[in-house]
Amino acid sequence: MTTEKNKKSIGKRILKWVVSIFLILIIALFSIPFLFKDKIVQMVTNTVNNNINATVTFKETDLSLFTNFPLASLTVSDIAVTNKAPFLGDTLYSAKELSFSMKITELLKNADEVIELKSIATKNGQVNIIFNEENVGNYDIAIAKEETNTTITNNSFSFDIQEYELENMKFVYLDRSTNLKLHLNDINHTGKGNFAQDILDLDTKSTANLSLDVDSVNYLNNVAISLDAVLGIDLKNSKYTFKDNTGFINQLPLEFDGFIQLVDENQLYDINFKTPTSEFKNLLALLPKQYSGNLDAIKTEGNFDLKGSVNGILSTERIPAFDITFSSKNAMFKYDDLPKAVRNINIDAQIINKTGNTDDTYVNVNQLNFKIDEDAFSANGNIANLTTNPTINLAAKGNINLANINKAYPLKLEQELAGILKADVTTSFD
Repeated sequence: MTTEKNKKSIGKRILKWVVSIFLILIIALFSIPFLFKDKIVQMVTNTVNNNINATVTFKETDLSLFTNFPLASLTVSDIAVTNKAPFLGDTLYSAKELSFSMKITELLKNADEVIELKSIATKNGQVNIIFNEENVGNYDIAIAKEETNTTITNNSFSFDIQEYELENMKFVYLDRSTNLKLHLNDINHTGKGNFAQDILDLDTKSTANLSLDVDSVNYLNNVAISLDAVLGIDLKNSKYTFKDNTGFINQLPLEFDGFIQLVDENQLYDINFKTPTSEFKNLLALLPKQYSGNLDAIKTEGNFDLKGSVNGILSTERIPAFDITFSSKNAMFKYDDLPKAVRNINIDAQIINKTGNTDDTYVNVNQLNFKIDEDAFSANGNIANLTTNPTINLAAKGNINLANINKAYPLKLEQELAGILKADVTTSFD
């Protein structure tokens, strides 16, 4: 009996100690963030003031040991980075949340020691890159080293990043000298890699919607793009190489190889891309979903190939040379729920710039023809001087029964098409 009582007593004491230790750990996990929060806020403030020539505001900070346990997480809410002159009042970056994670042991360092960060995440925000009429960019906000107070540590944080994430972000590129505006909306992007190494593989996944306007003319409107890619990164040489990857423009698949390298203040491009398959369905996949119809319910024959290359320097004076080719031979398509097919489709077209001067960009349509029932249509031509005063040479010939268009392609129109269109046109103008 005595032995059993002793066993029960020992068991109760062990259980009591386990529960007590567990409660102490829980209390510590809740209380430690409050103990270190002020120090972290001071570090953030010091880093901003010593390194950035911009106005940084944020609503509050939160330090948690639970969000990314066993890492500690610091979250900055309603953060904004606002430019000073010559972009006074423009917002470079804003977000509802900017988060960092670090080892818990990093919290035990003194205020003058550098904390190593393991990950960065931001969500529900926007980045605005702006060039003014003098071709000056608003993103150059780093304070030059010689301007900093050498008695103060410039950085309270170092980056030993293993992963980063962008969630529901927007990116705006605005060139006020050329009236060019590029929008990336609904950006979701993740990247994983060991940035402590000089040479690493970065595993990325990205989705976004792309829009492009030049001189108030819209050329791309909310085009869905995505890219899953492994990028080889050489940090010493600022070189980024495409490895395993698959990208999509709307539903069109593309594969890339080559590299981008930062050289001085310019960018060096050596990139090739192509469609991994030659199905004619690839052409329809270029169109937004609302215009392409159900691509799972379509029969196609023949091929469609898109391939291109981008080679050379991107600088303030020039662009890389490029050659993009679209081609198709004896193709056809027919939607399952429509009575007619489009046949005898032949395409041979190029967008080319051989010199790197934007004025030398031109489009060649060497061949474009198709047939619906007995109605045939063909065209060819070219457009030069795209960025100044475009010169257009065009020849088109054929007959089209307009009523057959809706019977071959799923157009949603308020009024039905009818009548016969006959064309025999040769024209040249600017």
